Amino acid sequence: MAQAAVAAAAALHPASSIPEEWESVAQHCYSAMAAYLPLTAANGEPTQPAAQVARHLAEAAAAVDAFYSRYRYILDNAIGAVSAAATAAAAAATAARTADERLAGIDAPWRDYPSVHAAHLLMQSATAELSAARNRSDLIATQNSSEQLRTAAAALNDVLDLAPGRAEEARRAVTSVRTRLEALKTRTEGISAAVSTLLREFHADSSADLLGNEHRCRVDLNRAEGLLQQAETAARDGDPETALNLVGMARTVLATAAEHVDAPAQRLALLRSVRSDPQQDEQRARFRLRDAQRLAVDRGAQAQWGAALDAQALRIDRIVATLSGRHPDYWRYHFELNDVAQFVAGIVARIRQESAR
Repeated sequence: MAQAAVAAAAALHPASSIPEEWESVAQHCYSAMAAYLPLTAANGEPTQPAAQVARHLAEAAAAVDAFYSRYRYILDNAIGAVSAAATAAAAAATAARTADERLAGIDAPWRDYPSVHAAHLLMQSATAELSAARNRSDLIATQNSSEQLRTAAAALNDVLDLAPGRAEEARRAVTSVRTRLEALKTRTEGISAAVSTLLREFHADSSADLLGNEHRCRVDLNRAEGLLQQAETAARDGDPETALNLVGMARTVLATAAEHVDAPAQRLALLRSVRSDPQQDEQRARFRLRDAQRLAVDRGAQAQWGAALDAQALRIDRIVATLSGRHPDYWRYHFELNDVAQFVAGIVARIRQESAR
């Protein structure tokens, strides 16, 4: 019992000197027993003074008592942890057996769903890990493996609960994404009109990156169509989880297509806003710059960052001057002022980080 308590304490407190101290106490006990066992020879004659042997035994017992008194709290907790780990391991094993029996009693086709198969394999692996940990009396590994097995058994039960509804879930998902796909096909027709308006109202460079959006969108829609057709086939073939995975991929592609559809109209709205009040972007950038300059002075960082911040003031002046031409590039104006604001924000973050040290 003492050796088990020490081993458990060592596992829970790896930096502790308990194992080394116990080894010294144990050696004292072994020495006392070695002196006690041959106390008398075969002919009945004493081999050494009994009082000396008794004193040796008493010293060993006292060493054990002192050791236990010194580490009573740790040793008692360690024994409690061993008991709790055994209880948790037994409970986890029972939960795994129950989940296994539930799976074995299922005849429905969803027993072979990928999620069910994966959850079962994970539970089997966790069962093997727990068994190995208990066989080598590894307390920490037993604690961890018990929790992993408990979680794995619960996960298997969860997928078994969900499995009967997967077919209907897949049917609804396919229908939903099909509706979204058709809506995006319709909206794609408006891309060229939005780009034409951009070219008519603003500098050509303001929409150069959007000229291929209609083509990119149609490529995405064709890809999503292919994925959705595969999903529909999988759903009809009784493989709803594969169908759901394909639907998820189609959703991701459609999200990109939607960005291509929305970008021209969003750019048009942004540029019209900038054109109606160009000073808004300028004032925002100058405000952030002044705020950063004050922070640099307050935190004693003027020598390090003052020149870089002053340079941004000149940069803002140059950007604002570009609007004086006949066909100002409002997109570049907005983009470059935003870049100044982000650069200044980076300096502010550095100043705060350095002053916090």
